Amino acid sequence: MSGLLSLPQFHLLRPWGLLLIPFAVGLWWWIRHRTRPGVELQGQVAPHLLRHLIIQPGKSTILTPVNVLLPVWLLGALAVAGPAWRRQPSPFADDQAQMMIVMRIADSMLTDDLPPSRLERCRVKLAELLVERGGAGTGLIAYNGSAHLVMPVTDDGDVINHMLQALDPTVMPSEGDALVAAIDLASKQLARQAVGGSVLVVTDSVTPTAIAALDSQERSGFPVQFYVPLRTDAALIASGVPIAAKTLSAPVQSVSSDDTDISHLVARADQTLVAANDSDATAWQDEGYFLVPFLLVAGLLWSRRGWSVGL
Repeated sequence: MSGLLSLPQFHLLRPWGLLLIPFAVGLWWWIRHRTRPGVELQGQVAPHLLRHLIIQPGKSTILTPVNVLLPVWLLGALAVAGPAWRRQPSPFADDQAQMMIVMRIADSMLTDDLPPSRLERCRVKLAELLVERGGAGTGLIAYNGSAHLVMPVTDDGDVINHMLQALDPTVMPSEGDALVAAIDLASKQLARQAVGGSVLVVTDSVTPTAIAALDSQERSGFPVQFYVPLRTDAALIASGVPIAAKTLSAPVQSVSSDDTDISHLVARADQTLVAANDSDATAWQDEGYFLVPFLLVAGLLWSRRGWSVGL
């Protein structure tokens, strides 16, 4: 967001500070009246004589203690009110969004229509994804008939790669499609993190039972995207993934022969961090502190000899 003043964004963090303005104006007016020449003799000397007894200054100047007092007080009241028109930069601005990879480990993933197999192709692609994300926090969940946390969020991509190599349908305890349980588990892991995050579902199919469960499931708030190891549009439609994705308002990315698929996945993941930062309402920057130096400079005037305001 631009640091320039934007009227639609301008507001006061502590508007009650403006209540000091009428008090300051009233006090200044009273001091100005009290410090007029001869005011202490009023009521004691006849008015027609008093004007001849008062010695008027030979040279007048605007820069007097009383005249400077009012703008200093008004500036101080504005500083107390906390003018603001831009948000504070996020403390996580240099971070990347966290990602939980949710991968289905089923017999269908051993199909060799994507040589050497769908599972192996996903392993290679996910290794590229980890490199592209440059050490951003990533976790791994495996699911089939049940969902299991393989690795919580870590910035060590080598550990994730090692775990991916060990995943095989034979290690999964049951057959099925526990996609809902896997997404819930991923959401709980992301909720522990301090920045935005998203869920990447890697699967070649979603069963009608899982789709029905997704439709009735309460949304976690973390964006989901699907990564599908299928070669043709017909196979994609038959997989049930588009229906599940529509239910979750999630984009679908198919495996490509180049790195465009990985680029799209990374870009969408990083967008979740931007959205999280933009929605963070902690962050209006108090610009009143920038008025303090002006108040200090004005205060230096009172160090001049004879510069004072009598009450």
